[in-house]
Amino acid sequence: MAATIRDVAALAGVSPSTVSRTCRNSSSISLKTQEKVRQAMAQLGYEPPAGALAQQETGLRTVGIILPSSRTSSFENPFFLEVLRGITQLCNEKKVLTALITGKDDAELLDSVQAHARNRLVNAWIVLFSREDDPVVDYLYDEGIDYVQIGQPSSHPNETVAVDNDNIAAGQEAARYLTGLGHRTFAFVGSDPRHRFSTARCSGVRLQLQEQGLDLRPATVAQVDVDDPRALEIMEAALFPKTGPRPTAVVAADEMHAVLVRHICQEKGLEIPRDLSLISFNNSIVSTIVSPALTSIDINARQLGIEAALQAIKHLDNPDLMPSRTLVPFQLIERESCQATSDTEQTSA
Repeated sequence: MAATIRDVAALAGVSPSTVSRTCRNSSSISLKTQEKVRQAMAQLGYEPPAGALAQQETGLRTVGIILPSSRTSSFENPFFLEVLRGITQLCNEKKVLTALITGKDDAELLDSVQAHARNRLVNAWIVLFSREDDPVVDYLYDEGIDYVQIGQPSSHPNETVAVDNDNIAAGQEAARYLTGLGHRTFAFVGSDPRHRFSTARCSGVRLQLQEQGLDLRPATVAQVDVDDPRALEIMEAALFPKTGPRPTAVVAADEMHAVLVRHICQEKGLEIPRDLSLISFNNSIVSTIVSPALTSIDINARQLGIEAALQAIKHLDNPDLMPSRTLVPFQLIERESCQATSDTEQTSA
């Protein structure tokens, strides 16, 4: 079996990114370290990608920003727009270029990332999502390419630079707020279970309810991407279960799911918050322009972008820094989409 970049890194006692930079004659790597890496390459018979040895890095640096594969929803989701705003703000201040990479499906996205990597068009990467069994992250890791991940890494967590919220705690905060209003029957609507942020928020809701002797029934959990043709059908089944009481409170993993919940309520003749309290995440402009305005967990998306760009540039300048995880705080913003149950109001009176 041919030697890999990780084999060379292990033998030389450096990180894979240091091997990658040595292959392209980066001035950020000392001559002593370069010599150690080249000796390991020779010993293992490692052949770097075509043209890598001959290419000298230019003074310009570029951070590649990888959006999740999607035909439309990635560009429509205000979370990604706000994260991009934070990344570009920091990169502009540091005189670092940015390149936006996306694709209509995973195959197209991976092909684009590989093309940029082969042609050395990008010096470091920021992945704006975290999913189980993701081919893009696996490719970056296997090739020893620098990347920062926004979200909880689903693979190689101890070797990944990550920027995230504590999404379990955020889910707990949402459930705690609603139970404080007297709600006892809940639904959760979120993305496909491959998406780590959504499953973590669902786990937080479930954990908080369990602590209060309540339950999040499987029948009232909908985990489906908003661009799935079955999304409305699956979410409606969770809001109107065939057995047991109808939920009086819904936690939506993001605003796009909350918008679909509002649509279903309108179709079914339910009024928010009179018949159903609704809380969401992100706190973008969507939360303020819908009626009633959404109570939301503000996850500080722009700060997530700023921190991710800061980490990408820091590790670009210092390739042997240890991987780290940065947690960005969140806070609950109260608006008009939640209200106390009648039982709570009577008790208070």
